[in-house]
Amino acid sequence: MKILKNNDLYSVKIPVSPFFGEMSVYCYFIDGLLIDTGPTIQKRKLSRIYKLWDIQSVALTHHHNDHSGMVPWLSKHQSPKIFAHEQAGLHNFAEVYPAEVRTFNYQFFPISTPAHTLDHVCLLEPNKGWLFTGDLYITAYPKVFLKHESVSSYIDSLKKLQKLCFHTIFGGHEGRVSNGKEKIMEKIHYLEQVRDEVLRLHQLGYKDREIVKKIFPNRVRRELITCGLFSRLNLIRSCYSD
Repeated sequence: MKILKNNDLYSVKIPVSPFFGEMSVYCYFIDGLLIDTGPTIQKRKLSRIYKLWDIQSVALTHHHNDHSGMVPWLSKHQSPKIFAHEQAGLHNFAEVYPAEVRTFNYQFFPISTPAHTLDHVCLLEPNKGWLFTGDLYITAYPKVFLKHESVSSYIDSLKKLQKLCFHTIFGGHEGRVSNGKEKIMEKIHYLEQVRDEVLRLHQLGYKDREIVKKIFPNRVRRELITCGLFSRLNLIRSCYSD
């Protein structure tokens, strides 16, 4: 686990699992607000840090355990206000996002961005030019998707973000990206190009697995370590099954 501090903003980087150190998740703490909580399986390490902080409120980008797993512990031990999308399924712990989440020195605007999940929310701090993107932005060039993810939904949500005023993004797995606006645009263009090529090949009669071999011929490590939960085939199929 690593903790970085930049002025008022703390970034906590911790492996998604103590048994799998290759993929980490980021949680952010600023001015009493915790953005995402980290996974339940890292409770021992995270609780030590959270006990030192005056966590007054929690903002969740989505319901996946690596982002919301510490909610029950926080609710029991610190009783902060917890905000989530109405479809997050955390009604026992969280209330639905208000129009804005205020701290003493900052204001964060929740932006509904369904793509990675239906309940996904990004958080904009316009005065600082910060955008907390959860799992909407992990890389500008994804090659694997979950089965339920949609290329069109990603493009729509990313275009919504592109209209906002920000320059730095803070991702759930990527950390701080200083040229955030450019990287969001890169991802939009990339996904549009992939979708267009998939549709072209699909109309020519290529089967899904043949399209995978043409566009993404090399297996992706994330595909291997998740046993196909994330896969190139899912991404290909999402291009025309919306």
